[in-house]
Amino acid sequence: MELLTSQPTEDKEALMEESSSEYGAAHNSDRKSNAISLEEIYVTIGVGKAQIYYIIALSFVIYFDSAEMVSISTIVPLLRCEWDLTVTWETAINVSSFTLSAIGGVLFGRLPDIYGRKRVLLVVLSSLLISSVASAFAHSPVQFVILRCFVGVSMGITFPTCVVYGSEIIQSRYRELGPVLASTVCNASIFGVSLSAYLLLKPIGWRWFVVVNAAPIVICFLILLRMPESPRYLLVVGREEEARAALHQMARWNGVTLPADFTLEKPVHEDIGSFKAVFAPQYRKELAILATNGFSELLVLFGVIVFIPLALYSGFCGGSASPPPHECVLIDQGALRDLALVTSSGVFGSLGGFVMAIYIGRKLSWRVTAVVSLASALSLIKCISITFTNVVLFLFKFMVISHNIITIILLPEVFPTTIRSTAFAVSNSTAKLGGAIGCGLVYYLYYINPILVVMMFVGAALVTLVASFFWTKETKDFRIVDSSYEQMKQ
Repeated sequence: MELLTSQPTEDKEALMEESSSEYGAAHNSDRKSNAISLEEIYVTIGVGKAQIYYIIALSFVIYFDSAEMVSISTIVPLLRCEWDLTVTWETAINVSSFTLSAIGGVLFGRLPDIYGRKRVLLVVLSSLLISSVASAFAHSPVQFVILRCFVGVSMGITFPTCVVYGSEIIQSRYRELGPVLASTVCNASIFGVSLSAYLLLKPIGWRWFVVVNAAPIVICFLILLRMPESPRYLLVVGREEEARAALHQMARWNGVTLPADFTLEKPVHEDIGSFKAVFAPQYRKELAILATNGFSELLVLFGVIVFIPLALYSGFCGGSASPPPHECVLIDQGALRDLALVTSSGVFGSLGGFVMAIYIGRKLSWRVTAVVSLASALSLIKCISITFTNVVLFLFKFMVISHNIITIILLPEVFPTTIRSTAFAVSNSTAKLGGAIGCGLVYYLYYINPILVVMMFVGAALVTLVASFFWTKETKDFRIVDSSYEQMKQ
């Protein structure tokens, strides 16, 4: 297959002539010397085995990130019996990893922008595996919470890095593929953990259940060892030879031959992983909206993940709900079956969000999913029947996940490669903080009156709706860019 060289459009040439910066001159010089853009290389490489390898590896990381949410909320009733837990300890167990995930994202989220996506993921995965398996053999709630805190710090880095990594190894035309598949796997894992709880929790016990859910980390680690670093990242940090080698490896996997030697267009030199750049004027509005949306969105999402087992175990039904007794109870297999059915809505929600984002645009689909999420939350207030409540829970989770996948698609489109992981980590940390607060409030409010939890969902869904109407930028036709200079020209 022959690789075409870059040909500038009249509009781009005009923009470059207007620029008096040193980068403008260097960029024009690159074009005159027939330098090839990374986007053109990706078009030539196409979509094939290389992208499949990336997606499989990243999916296993995201599987664990999501499995963490469901597995802990599922086993809490068993921990309550074994350790005679109070509501406070149950809350601490559920929110510990999410709280530390928010803190870890802020403190260490810029590391993938500084040291590379692959290197940081390998280190974090090692920490994640050790702390997760160790927590399965804790002998007290104190030990369990401490070890889950280490899991949380690692999780604060893994998810945003995976989504960023996945969006950088494919041409802009298919940039939604990585985030959408990541979200689909994320929600498939929630369903998978619920199903495995139904099949395995009683036969093997909660300790081995935690170990089994950590197993995908090993598979991911082994696949990551074979994968090259993100070519976009390598080019941005000036490691052009390594970027070319990574592109050649991807091309071989896809059965494509690239020229032995070619010159890549070099993006503008900017500070890598700069918090100052993330909060620059051109990004402040988008970051504020995404952070506000993420906080309320994950408050609902994580809250629902904790709420669903509680509701199914105690037979929650809207307005007739009364505070259930906080006591040691055996998990009913029927409740575990219903849990698996309700949580399967997330898989369909990911695909639904993807379809809406493609066909009606990011902005409108964000608003539509927010409106229906709010309507679904309001429907939980009145009790018609337990079956009706379970159907509404299915729809509610479907729409919350659809809204979430659109958020995940938006993030890589708004920020350039130089700060993409840092910006994602900041936004994700704010979201995880909302998730931690949601988990904690669900446990406290549910044992006062379950309707208070529903009202919390209504309030958070309303905030999400308001945030979506402040979003005025349609990024559907944007391309993935590597610098803020390029971002301003879109």
